[in-house]
Amino acid sequence: MSILWPAEDMPFTESGLSPDVIINPHAFPSRMTIGMLIESMAGKSGAMHGTYQDATPFAFHEEDRVIDHFGEQLRSAGYAYHGSEPLYSGVTGTVMHADIFIGLVYYQRLRHMVSDKSQVRATGPVNQLTRQPIKGRKNKGGVRLGEMERDALLSHGAAFLLHDRLMNCSDRHIAHVCSTCGSLLSTSARRGAVATAGQSAAAAAAGAREAGGGGEGNGGGGIRCITCPASGGKGGGKVVAVAMPYVFRYLANELAGMGIKLTLKTS
Repeated sequence: MSILWPAEDMPFTESGLSPDVIINPHAFPSRMTIGMLIESMAGKSGAMHGTYQDATPFAFHEEDRVIDHFGEQLRSAGYAYHGSEPLYSGVTGTVMHADIFIGLVYYQRLRHMVSDKSQVRATGPVNQLTRQPIKGRKNKGGVRLGEMERDALLSHGAAFLLHDRLMNCSDRHIAHVCSTCGSLLSTSARRGAVATAGQSAAAAAAGAREAGGGGEGNGGGGIRCITCPASGGKGGGKVVAVAMPYVFRYLANELAGMGIKLTLKTS
């Protein structure tokens, strides 16, 4: 997050210099770019004395610290030991009561343009393994909703939005689950004699009556679990249709390959 500030409103030093870039100090503990702080001291002391600085790795040690080396050079040039200077507000002209470290660093702007990053997708290609949208702007992929975005939505209690983004608009899948043994089933057509049109209609009507109207949670119809014992002479337990992310099914298959079975409880 940054802002372009007018030059006349920028803070200035006692000598009239205004900084080109002001960086929030909270950026350094997270990114751990301590080298930039040392570079600011080295660049400032080198500019004051007109000398090149030695930036060789491992040139310093505990008895000869890099901070002390450049700090003494700054002190001999009339500056504070760590390179801090008082700044004056460009708006009010009053001194800013804070330790502000000023130095010379090599800094470049990254060329990130909005026109190069704009991306939108309604439908498009999906990964054949996970059935989730592929990544990549040039591949017409989806916009990733990461862990931080998920946590932000969770903190606001937007459960329906989370369900829509992470499931409905990603890899929503209708799976068949046995309500007796809890197995995640892979359905296939039963092999047998070819039924007549009347027999097919009667079987479909019977399956609809057993399903109680169909729909999610009760859409197994005439599907039966062959691993369960015969139930009422019809062979197998009752099957219900359950909506789930397809990667859950992928996880179940991965665990099955390691000899671990997932059992689902339906209501």
